[in-house]
Amino acid sequence: MSIFDKFKDKATELIQGAGDKVSEATGVDLSGVTDKVTEATGVDLGGVADQATQSAEGLTETAQGVGEEAAQGLGETAQGVGETAQGYADTAGDQLAGATGIDVPTDGIVDQAADQLRPNQQ
Repeated sequence: MSIFDKFKDKATELIQGAGDKVSEATGVDLSGVTDKVTEATGVDLGGVADQATQSAEGLTETAQGVGEEAAQGLGETAQGVGETAQGYADTAGDQLAGATGIDVPTDGIVDQAADQLRPNQQ
């Protein structure tokens, strides 16, 4: 049973309990009020709770989708930053080699830096 079903069941219990209390206090039987309201207005009050549950479930799914898209976007951005940094390192190494004749290896320098920033994984 999902959490939304539990809320729906609890709301139904509370409404029935409130109806019973009103009936006790006033002497008016409210047991068929929901059916009478549905007949008079065409609005199915039982369906309202179901619609609220469906809306809440849809909202949960939407939030989950947004979170997944955000995580994917951040991963792509981080990858792009790494590629850009590698490009800068390669350019700087080429300029240094051109100016001094000293070849500085820059291949994989971003991966090496990332490895140094990660906590020890044992």
